[in-house]
Amino acid sequence: MATPPAKLEMAVEVIGSDVFGQQFFEDGQTLTIYPNGVSVRLTTKLAPESEVIVRNPETNVETLATVLGHIRSNTGGQDGQVYGLVFVNPPSKLWHIPVPAGRSRTVTLECGACHSVSTVSVSGIELEIFEAARELTRACEKCKSPRIWRETQRRKTRVKPSDAPEAASSPTPVAEQPKEDRRKTRRMAMKAAACVRYSGIEAIVTCEDISKGGFRFVSPKEYPEGTRFEAAVPYTKFSNNIFLLANVVYCRVLPDGQFRHGVAYIKTSGSIGWDS
Repeated sequence: MATPPAKLEMAVEVIGSDVFGQQFFEDGQTLTIYPNGVSVRLTTKLAPESEVIVRNPETNVETLATVLGHIRSNTGGQDGQVYGLVFVNPPSKLWHIPVPAGRSRTVTLECGACHSVSTVSVSGIELEIFEAARELTRACEKCKSPRIWRETQRRKTRVKPSDAPEAASSPTPVAEQPKEDRRKTRRMAMKAAACVRYSGIEAIVTCEDISKGGFRFVSPKEYPEGTRFEAAVPYTKFSNNIFLLANVVYCRVLPDGQFRHGVAYIKTSGSIGWDS
């Protein structure tokens, strides 16, 4: 017998960029949770296929997720929108309770671009979104990119020999990770605005990636290794931003004359934020 998803309303923090490209940090609420994703209620409007960070304040565990689709506008006197988020790399300890796999369903879908047909098993957050919108965003092998797939009565497409993926070539040796990229916490590639406050002067910079322990940014101004400053990530103008004490762990000059900086948060006894 198939098990339902865990219907559980709990606080969750979501960080990313909204549909207008503005950075946000919102305390949202989960509605259903799955091993591979979650449905969450937010007042912020999100764009499909955008990436956000989901953080459980109870377990202090965070993970990168993709906005898989809009499920519904919230009802019952509650403001906001309900979105389905699928985890890029599902963490094992994001929640403090066991999460059932939920039910699955076999559906036949047609690619909206090349009209290829594929029969797939859908489960978890994908199934919830499919049953709400009757469509899914999935990778298409023929288009070589994510496409919108809709339910169809057509038969499954036969893959022609020319359409078959090319034989995998011999594995390419993986280059050794640069010294500055060796972090204790996993980095998440995400462009977000940050504010650096140094010697009473604030500068807005763009992050290349962020992690639980710090972030990386490029700036025309050089901040030498060992420089201490306050930083707010993400940063939104005219909002209540949280500044944390941070330290520059490396500084590299780039070919265009700018400087790439690796930054680590400095833990303090009363600190709050991602370094907790």
